[in-house]
Amino acid sequence: MAKQSKQAIEFPYDTQRYLMANGSVVDKLRLVSAGYDIPKQETEKIFSQLAGLLNRDGGMPFNIRQGNPSSVKETSEVLMLLKPFKSAYVSLIDKMARFLVSRQKRDGGFAEALNLDPLIESKYGGTGGRDWYPVGKSVTWLTGKALEALCNVGFEDQSRLKKARDYLMGLQNEDGHWPDFKGYDESDPLGTGNILPALAAIGITSENKIYKDGRAALMQHLKSSLEQKLTNDMVDLAGVPNPESDLERNIIKKGIELVLSSQTGDGGWCQMGMKKSDPELTSLLVYAVMKCSRV
Repeated sequence: MAKQSKQAIEFPYDTQRYLMANGSVVDKLRLVSAGYDIPKQETEKIFSQLAGLLNRDGGMPFNIRQGNPSSVKETSEVLMLLKPFKSAYVSLIDKMARFLVSRQKRDGGFAEALNLDPLIESKYGGTGGRDWYPVGKSVTWLTGKALEALCNVGFEDQSRLKKARDYLMGLQNEDGHWPDFKGYDESDPLGTGNILPALAAIGITSENKIYKDGRAALMQHLKSSLEQKLTNDMVDLAGVPNPESDLERNIIKKGIELVLSSQTGDGGWCQMGMKKSDPELTSLLVYAVMKCSRV
């Protein structure tokens, strides 16, 4: 088993071996960011592959597949993992940041381009539709991802960051969650886990009512997911890494326990209803658990 000296927690099975063999370059980057002791040669290879995947506009291709159009979601998820490497990969980070701000709308939110619609429909459409991920208009959880990423790498145009902040702060529902976009009637608890870290990254404190209400709503969502044993939802543990009460500490503790207990023998985790482990879900769960267990 590979050395994992930086780990704050031990998983029942070897997550590193599974992801290094089956994961995308982004899944492997999450391992590095989670604190796994990846050999220097492998780390350099990961960054070389990232640079090679980058489209000419500076964005990461949708589904991390070369030839696909650039995606705000994919670019944000990669960029937010590069915070520890800001000084080493300035050019890469600058290109990705410039792509992201090119996708910011006048209302301050971020949106995917229209040419991604068939690809998103193919991946997420299914029989239930995908109202939560439209193209061409600002999406709250997508804005959260982009804002957090830009703040993490020190993007300097504060006016753009503040517009994104104000877009998010103006759309919170009374239940503490957010709709997926302006005019959408339903709250999306899964989006809240992407928005709270962004608000914290731009300086919204835990005393702010919007943040406080959002955090309470997210903790309630996690509590409900625990009762239903919905392991997938535990990726949102990354949105509340610093427990502020015994209740929060207990929810996070039980969330980590649920993740550990549902790991499969190959080192990964399965999507609901599936028997085969999913590398992306695995890397997200590992990252969330490691982020929580380090505090």
